[in-house]
Amino acid sequence: MDTEKILSRMVQTGIVSATNPGNNTARVILDNTDIISGWLKVISGMPKVGQAVLVLYLPIVDGDGFILGVI
Repeated sequence: MDTEKILSRMVQTGIVSATNPGNNTARVILDNTDIISGWLKVISGMPKVGQAVLVLYLPIVDGDGFILGVI
């Protein structure tokens, strides 16, 4: 994957589809793709299923992602 594509996918939005408060993680249906993310670490405040969130992925191929918060 080229650098431009990686950078364009770093910041995304989506809707929370599942949460795991015990692990402080959640899954997100990413906007414009309908892809369901893997389990993402939540940085601040556990979102609820159905809430819109901002997601940040590390700029490497198959990089880990984090939910920055509810939007």
